Amino acid sequence: MVNSKIIEYIADASIIIIALIWGSTFIVVKQGVETFEPITFLFCRFFIAALLMLLISIPFFKKISRRLIRDGIILGLYLFLTFLFQTLALELSSATEVGVLTGVYVLFVPVLSAIFFKKTPHLFSVIGVLISASGMLMVTYAPGMGITYGQFLAVLNAFFIGLYILQVDVYSRKHNVVVLTMVQLVTTAFMSGLYALFFESQSIAEVARPEILYPIIYLAVFATVVCFFVQTAMQKYTTPTKAAIMFTIEPLSSAFFSYFLGGEVLGTRQYSGAALIILAILVAEVGTAVKHSKKPAQPL
Repeated sequence: MVNSKIIEYIADASIIIIALIWGSTFIVVKQGVETFEPITFLFCRFFIAALLMLLISIPFFKKISRRLIRDGIILGLYLFLTFLFQTLALELSSATEVGVLTGVYVLFVPVLSAIFFKKTPHLFSVIGVLISASGMLMVTYAPGMGITYGQFLAVLNAFFIGLYILQVDVYSRKHNVVVLTMVQLVTTAFMSGLYALFFESQSIAEVARPEILYPIIYLAVFATVVCFFVQTAMQKYTTPTKAAIMFTIEPLSSAFFSYFLGGEVLGTRQYSGAALIILAILVAEVGTAVKHSKKPAQPL
């Protein structure tokens, strides 16, 4: 017997760690696409990640079914569209702008959840969403930000992140998470390669350049294989809305890495926003405690 509240706290902590790692990727991808075709860069990242996940999945091949492949492809398509729009946005806009607009998914998730799944978020989650959205804006918003094509792509990216979070919640409960993660990464790699083949002309041989190869390896291994496996495995133990709140620590992480890698200094407003994000997570966790206080512990 394992207390389900403890499992949910572990899931939330795992998602926060993922958000911290993903926050580091904005500046890495931004620097990469400045000298390399964006979707070819994306393809290299997911090709390596898919190969690694394929090797890890070999012992679990007996778990493969047509339904798993179908659901994995659906997740992979959402994932591809998410990274397609995010990567193109980073080519056209600053990492700060894309960071804040990407975080709009924290607002999309509860709305989409109510529309498609008829699930009304817990009051504490709704309050957490509003607080985290405010904090996210304070951390990343810059004066003079207008709506450009790049920023529009970032909003599309946020929309598909919202859909992806909701679908992971559904499919991760039905299938082996190792194989499910593998199928979605293979799908994303395939779609990225197809796009790059028709719309870009970057030589793959140039990926051997250290300034391109090292970031791609970091993104493929840690920000892709590790993070998406952990998300797929752990998100089923929390709620989509709470997961979205935890992910709002991503822009805070992005600002942290921008300071160390790019020398950007945070001001009072940014630190106040960071405090709001932490407050939002605490509010969401209070909701977890309240929810579990009303029912007995369940077996894992």
